[in-house]
Amino acid sequence: MANNERARVQAAKRFVESWAGRGYEKGDTHSFWLELLRDVVGMKNVTTAVRFEQSTSERGFIDVIIPDAKTMIEQKSLGVDLDKPESRQGSMVTPFQQVKRYADSLPNSQRPDTIIVSDFGRFRIHDLDQVKPAENYTEFTLAELPEQLHLLDFLTDPHRTRQGREEQVSLDAGQLVGKLYELLRQQYVDPDSPESRHALNVLCVRLVFCLFAEDAGLFPKNAFFNYLNDLPARQVRAALRDLFIHLRTKPEDLDPYESDELKAFPYVNGGLFEADEDIPGFSDEIVRVLLHDVSLGTNWSQISPTIFGGVFESTLNPETRRSGGMHYTSPKNIHRVIDPLFLNDLTTELEDIVALSGVTDRKRRNALEQYHNKIASLTFFDPACGSGNFLTETYISLRRLENKVLSELNHYQTSLVLDTEYSPLKVSLDQFYGIEINDFAVSVATTALWIAELQANAEAQIIVTQTIEDLPLTDSARIVTGNALTLDWSAVLPSGECSYLIGNPPFRGARYQTPEQKANLVAVFDGARNAGNIDFVAGWFMKAARYMGDSPIRAAFVATNSICQGEQVANVWSPIYDLGVRIDFAHDTFRWHNESNDAAAVYVVIVGFSKQGGVKRLFHHPTVNDEAVVEAPAQLNAYLKDAPDVFVWSRSEPLSDVPRIGIGNKPIDGGYYLFTPAEKEAFLDVEPGAAQFFHRWYGSQEFIKGIERWVLWVGGATPSELSELPEVIKRIHAVRDLRASSRSAPTRKIAATPTRFHVENIPLGQSVLIPEVSSERRKYIPLGHLLPGDLASNLVRLVPNATLYHFGILHSRAHNAWMRTVAGRLKSDYRYSGGIVYNTFVWPSSSDSQQSHIADRAQDVLNARDLYPDSTIAQMYDPDLDFMFPALTSAHAALDDAVERAYGLEVGLEEKDVVAHLFELYGRAIGAL
Repeated sequence: MANNERARVQAAKRFVESWAGRGYEKGDTHSFWLELLRDVVGMKNVTTAVRFEQSTSERGFIDVIIPDAKTMIEQKSLGVDLDKPESRQGSMVTPFQQVKRYADSLPNSQRPDTIIVSDFGRFRIHDLDQVKPAENYTEFTLAELPEQLHLLDFLTDPHRTRQGREEQVSLDAGQLVGKLYELLRQQYVDPDSPESRHALNVLCVRLVFCLFAEDAGLFPKNAFFNYLNDLPARQVRAALRDLFIHLRTKPEDLDPYESDELKAFPYVNGGLFEADEDIPGFSDEIVRVLLHDVSLGTNWSQISPTIFGGVFESTLNPETRRSGGMHYTSPKNIHRVIDPLFLNDLTTELEDIVALSGVTDRKRRNALEQYHNKIASLTFFDPACGSGNFLTETYISLRRLENKVLSELNHYQTSLVLDTEYSPLKVSLDQFYGIEINDFAVSVATTALWIAELQANAEAQIIVTQTIEDLPLTDSARIVTGNALTLDWSAVLPSGECSYLIGNPPFRGARYQTPEQKANLVAVFDGARNAGNIDFVAGWFMKAARYMGDSPIRAAFVATNSICQGEQVANVWSPIYDLGVRIDFAHDTFRWHNESNDAAAVYVVIVGFSKQGGVKRLFHHPTVNDEAVVEAPAQLNAYLKDAPDVFVWSRSEPLSDVPRIGIGNKPIDGGYYLFTPAEKEAFLDVEPGAAQFFHRWYGSQEFIKGIERWVLWVGGATPSELSELPEVIKRIHAVRDLRASSRSAPTRKIAATPTRFHVENIPLGQSVLIPEVSSERRKYIPLGHLLPGDLASNLVRLVPNATLYHFGILHSRAHNAWMRTVAGRLKSDYRYSGGIVYNTFVWPSSSDSQQSHIADRAQDVLNARDLYPDSTIAQMYDPDLDFMFPALTSAHAALDDAVERAYGLEVGLEEKDVVAHLFELYGRAIGAL
């Protein structure tokens, strides 16, 4: 049993002991369910996630509501017969029937999926999706709770909560709209013209809004369906045109002779239906898909605007549709950005107010009202907003906090407000701003935010028992179409009025940027050093830093991990730090699943930054797929390490007095000089005199996987020696001809010297081989120790004429820790660089005896490898197999101890402390500290 599950069971046992034999409906319900949900079930933020004593339109109360789990709870006193009918509003109903009657009176968006009935000693769970839920329920007793805990997991399991259901509904809806889109596209005269694409996109956005409005109760029940259902397909085009005109026309301007069918629809406003756009003809199939598959096949009131906006935009946007997958950013990943940036603090602040003791009701109410005004004054700006998912999820989160405030202000009692001009709601779409380069995505984002507002209004109405006027749409987010790297952000939202910058700007590596994109990026960085060699996403970080000015703005963006690793760190962050910006929190590298049906994933970081400072937080992912472990570093530098703020710039020579590093040999031979063991033997059978010119050949794969390969190198052979080797001469001619026919001028040039490699690195002594790319799973990059005569390929880094001491330092935990911090990545694998890793590494000032001791320990590592002649280097350094190689593990531990003592470090320090020490040494070596 996992530790977490064991703790839950123990908590359940304590809960059972505490509540056995007691329970009074009026006095104990609140504490019973708070303790159960918080201490046993493990619900987070329980005081803001649960509502008690919610009044109903049936002049009664629901004892407990858990909105996110779509669950209502009817609590009875201990010993009450749960099957016995009671008199309620003139009829006899059981406790379940009492709650079910109220649930059935709600609009679809507010109905529960589950009803729990309890008498403190028993729990009955009724799944309303089941046939006859009154009879088909799951029951267990309080005493059985520790063994039956899993039956309550649906209260916190995202696959069973509202988010999980909304996700599936949204994905299904996206699939259906994609089908409708393709059918409509074929109806246009020129379906691929920009005008047709724009008109089709607008049409689909409008249809989606109508479908949502119908299911959410904003339109009369089945109004949209009935309006089109009886029409011949040829009349649907005109009917939609008339409907869209009606939805944008103020009531006082309506044609008094308009049809009753149109008069049933309200005035929408908001600009969604403002422009006249081309609508194609409808076929019978399109009408069927629209009305029966898309409309009746989906409960549109249950879609998640956060998810559906992304699915909708990626499905219909021709620029992204070509990728073949629907993409959306999951709410989980969005919350990795917004929670540490502001939402956790806001939630904690509200919980502290709710938990105030020893104060008067007036003081508590004043604190709640001040908090309400605070969250209504915050502004949120996404300068790469796409379909608006970050803005939408932020808006939803704020509205949920607002609902909790309203509940508390009314002591969990609903309030009846007679003044129809007054609205208790203060959080509005006017607080949200965005920039997006694609005009269709702008339309989707605006519509998704409207849908989020309308859904939130439906939830708020339960609390305030007041009709909230949904239509006409009176507010909207300000989302501007434009290039965020050239647009003045202050023209969208003055920096002095901005609270938070959020988002997921576009990723595009330096080699994949268009000339225009690269020019925009260089301009944003104002020609800073190496600005042409950074990821496109960095432009948003620099724009944000400039936009902040003297304003107390805090920002957090998702970015490729390249901006916090390797050579890019200094290029990106040095000019940003010059503006006074520092990193406040970060998620180090993890896989950002874009939740698409083609399983797209990239390796990202999340970086929160500002000029304000504060408590540092690092969400560390031990591996790229792991959930984060939260750390509180004393400082957080641009490499996301608790280490000094210094930047590691690429160097052409080592900082320390050590051999220079290079690449191996680059033959450019078409494979004529490379041999497998069998090919080598066959060649020598024909030409045995060539044996002296064969050398063992090591590239990354040959070394790590134990693949035996050989190379024929005759660059040092004399003409007389070659004249005795006709088969070798054939190979030389083949290489010469290959090079001479190349399209590359430098390759054609070296056709004149076919016996030589394009790049040669042939040491006279021993060498250290470093694979250029190595898995991030390994504790150490496995190094090779090459003997004289062994040759390495250009796919490795080579330190020629190196001693065992050099091998030992480079194979130590200290050097690997430095590499892990400053090296670039290929996806998530380490990419070793001479300029940024080897040349910047500060070696210890070790004595002769320390160097000798380190060399001995290095030899022990090589000896330990020899103990396993049937195993490959890949197997020996696989972290899942290290138990099979105890001698090697022990040898490396001894080597690490020796090296760290040479640095003057205590043995056994955590790796992060070793990294901090190395940054200190580097900062001093370059004069930065």
